[in-house]
Amino acid sequence: MLRVWLALLPALVTAFMFASPAAAHFKLVEAVPTDGARLDGPVREVRLRFSAAGTPTGAGFKLSDGGGVAVPATSDSPDGGRTWVVHPDTPLADGTFELRWSVAAPDAHPLTGTIIFTVATPPATHGGTATPQATASPDGHVGDGASSQPPAPRMSHESEHGVDAEQESVGFVGTFGRWLSYGAILLGAGGLVFALTTLVGTRSDIRVVQVWVRTSGLAVAVGAVLELVSLAAAFSELGTFASGASASALAALAQTPVAAGLLLRFAGAAGLLASGSLEAALIRGRHAVGRHSVPTVAAIPTSARSVATMVDGYPADPAAERVRARAVRPVLLGVTVTLLLGSFLLDGHTVTTTPRAAVVVADFTHTIAAAVWVGGVLLLAVLLLGRARSGVATGAAEMAVRFSVPASAAVALTGVAGAWLALLILDRPTHLVTTRWGQMLLVKVALVAVVALVGLYNNRRVVPRLNDRGADGMHQLRRTVVIEACLMMAVLLATAILVNSET
Repeated sequence: MLRVWLALLPALVTAFMFASPAAAHFKLVEAVPTDGARLDGPVREVRLRFSAAGTPTGAGFKLSDGGGVAVPATSDSPDGGRTWVVHPDTPLADGTFELRWSVAAPDAHPLTGTIIFTVATPPATHGGTATPQATASPDGHVGDGASSQPPAPRMSHESEHGVDAEQESVGFVGTFGRWLSYGAILLGAGGLVFALTTLVGTRSDIRVVQVWVRTSGLAVAVGAVLELVSLAAAFSELGTFASGASASALAALAQTPVAAGLLLRFAGAAGLLASGSLEAALIRGRHAVGRHSVPTVAAIPTSARSVATMVDGYPADPAAERVRARAVRPVLLGVTVTLLLGSFLLDGHTVTTTPRAAVVVADFTHTIAAAVWVGGVLLLAVLLLGRARSGVATGAAEMAVRFSVPASAAVALTGVAGAWLALLILDRPTHLVTTRWGQMLLVKVALVAVVALVGLYNNRRVVPRLNDRGADGMHQLRRTVVIEACLMMAVLLATAILVNSET
């Protein structure tokens, strides 16, 4: 099985190479005629040029007259998807016409827009030509440099309303699936790092981690399926779930880096289920809290015995009961985690952002640090609550002290790498407040700042009180860790929305 996972690594490298020629951001560069133009004589074609090769999604290009009646037209690309030409069956004359277009970027996220122009038989004074107006779909993003003029109201038939409503559902399913898979990857990978580097506890704790890892694997698979269904629908002719099952939609999706990312997630999900087995490693002698302890370990089987009897917060027989987690298949597990974290590089705006080397380093660093922080905090909360429900001492002081060092490093790396990515993705600082992507980034930063403050409060105020038997430090730590874990889930949701937001 290790050979199967190693064989998937070339797919990751190939996808990086596939994405490297993309422009900084996928956007509409030129439209002929332009939005708001007034033209003399018949119009035989409408030409759209993008910053990179794109793929039509949903209805693709939909031409209609001023009354909302569809105008028959065909479309083709003379240069492999960078330029798209819409040909009306009959030349357009005398009236106002609207072209609604939807084209997927190399990261598979749709860019949509509307171009409205007027054709007059008598010579007309040419008005100013505006930059094409790009309007955001529920799950799309707007190209940079778009005009701020809103598109004209659109009249649609009842059947079109039904299709639009289902397309909104498609966007919701895609966002939910992405949130589920993102969260499960961070929780599974970060939980493993926490268990293998920080956790010192009982065999029951090891079983909790195993359940945590395998549940994460199932969640990654479910989220990837939802993403696949949503993206296939977006690439289909009608943009609906039913039309997403077509071979043409799946073939179009397969040409994007996101398809390789989904493949890595499916492989990683299977890897967590197959290689997520952990065994208990016995610690010889009492484990000392702090960096100067150097325990020796020996593998012992994980049994179904109850948790150790605790005396004053420590096991009655620490040499026999206190254990650490150890991976049964460490190499396979390491490859699995690498594939899962690497799938983030094939989704979102980082696919179309250059320079690629800087983006890959920043994104991978950001993802690893976020996994250590998010997964560690949530697994710490699960273990503390589980021990409290079992009626045994939580050992909160020891786990909090041991986790404080990697958590602090993860917070710092997350902030530095995240700021680096924002500088690479944003064209102008004003986009932080003028685009949906920038606004969601500010929301995410605010949530992360609150989580960091809660962690700082734990480290400076709560942890020092844990040795004071008269204080209620244990209960307070459990409460603040649970609050921190809930805020982490909100951060993950903001991240999933951020991936689909405009830049």
